[in-house]
Amino acid sequence: MELLWWIAELLLVPALIVILGFVFGVSFEAFKRRRRDEIYEAHPVIEDPNSLKQVPCPSVFDPAEKYMSLIIPAYNEEHRLSGALDETMSYLQQRAAKDKSFSYEVLIVDDGSSDGTSRIAFDFVRKYSVDKVRVILLGRNCGKGEAIRKRCKTGNASFTW
Repeated sequence: MELLWWIAELLLVPALIVILGFVFGVSFEAFKRRRRDEIYEAHPVIEDPNSLKQVPCPSVFDPAEKYMSLIIPAYNEEHRLSGALDETMSYLQQRAAKDKSFSYEVLIVDDGSSDGTSRIAFDFVRKYSVDKVRVILLGRNCGKGEAIRKRCKTGNASFTW
């Protein structure tokens, strides 16, 4: 009987050590991830490439200044972004010319691109002004859905698309 207790203790002690180590490791990793995500959740700012000043993004709780916010998530879209923005801005300008109550802003969310996406986006800010086109740079690639979800909070319009 004493031999059975000795074998049980021999198996239980290492099993408990492994289980406690696993629980500690999972808890520590979750804490690290939560802390890392808090850094990326800082209130976003928009850099005006003309003045090189950082402008805070408006909050979703601020009164709407525009009729429509158009969010364009972009990840490594250097070759496609220019053509898409040319067509989009052309349409929005025509619509604003026809209907004086129509106002808009285009939010380009650079989702951690490693190519020249942000350069192309800032060229459009210089061309149309920071009032019409804004670029929001995310520190890392979060994915299209997450980029849209996070930046819906910064749109300052009655409707966000």
